[in-house]
Amino acid sequence: MKFAGSLPLTDSEKAIYEIIGVPFDDNATIRGASKAPEMIRRASQRLETFLWHSKLELSDLLYYDRGDLHDITDLDIDTGKRKIFIGGDHSISYPLFRYYFERLGLTKVVVIDAHADFRDVYVGNRFSNACVMRRIAELAGFENVIEIGVRSASWEEYEFMKKRVRILDVDDMPEEQELEGRLYLSIDIDVLDPGIAPGVEYPEPCGISLEALIRLVRTIIKRGDVVACDIVEVNPELDIKNGITCLNAARLVFEVLASYWLKDHKSS
Repeated sequence: MKFAGSLPLTDSEKAIYEIIGVPFDDNATIRGASKAPEMIRRASQRLETFLWHSKLELSDLLYYDRGDLHDITDLDIDTGKRKIFIGGDHSISYPLFRYYFERLGLTKVVVIDAHADFRDVYVGNRFSNACVMRRIAELAGFENVIEIGVRSASWEEYEFMKKRVRILDVDDMPEEQELEGRLYLSIDIDVLDPGIAPGVEYPEPCGISLEALIRLVRTIIKRGDVVACDIVEVNPELDIKNGITCLNAARLVFEVLASYWLKDHKSS
């Protein structure tokens, strides 16, 4: 099943944007996120492809769902088209970012997440989803990482990162100069309140609304040059019966696509 509004295979070369699933959860402590790409695609079929507030018909935006990437250690991605990667646990962000780092020299990273994910090692695994931003910062440079929306971390994480990386509340916005140039955007769905995103490995109370997250994402993409974005940590096995977490993730994919298009076609 393709994401709703995707170009058919016969027209795939016309695509300006691409969606790629990454069904991987080997670095999570509670498995299930590997099923997210399929279930988010299914959820997308329940949504209208016309975005009311933007007055955009998404199927006109020329995006193609290329299916799933099953071997994340052997990446072969066209970096010339803006991407949306659907995870998967958050650890997928490290090999994806490293790919862009090695081929484009990309260094700037913005992550929107309830958790700092800055442990050096977790349950004996340095590449756990709880360590992903530590590994990315070591590669990109700590000064090139902005974390937004964190409301949970260990004391050790906080002490290590507080003078090394930029940490913002969701009500704050990075300065325009901080978003200059090309950047990678990572969105952990658990930044949302667990009341609207219960299907996550570690739900964290006092989260934000989907509307607030969409506004934040729109602003980041408008101000910066986001070459790739991932949406991670949806766990369909922990979701409630109506699949609200998958549905909200599908809507977020739509909003990223719309923001890409508005950036490319209506930039001032």
